[in-house]
Amino acid sequence: MPREDLRTKGIRYLGEARLTVHRVGPDAIDAVCRGDSGELYEVTYRRGGWWCSCPARTRCAHLQALMLVVLRPGAQAVSA
Repeated sequence: MPREDLRTKGIRYLGEARLTVHRVGPDAIDAVCRGDSGELYEVTYRRGGWWCSCPARTRCAHLQALMLVVLRPGAQAVSA
């Protein structure tokens, strides 16, 4: 089975209700996303920067799931 790309995995996380958004403000978003092994990761946006508590060193599926629900289609994430 081919490996999922980030967007596909983020969409799957949303479909499986793995993302819970706790707070949305003009400069900050706080959420939690459950990974494939059941671990919970904090995912946040702060003044143009995206962050996830998972061990990935680049953009991860947890952040992708959050971006899918908060960014307008075609918008670019400033950084991850």
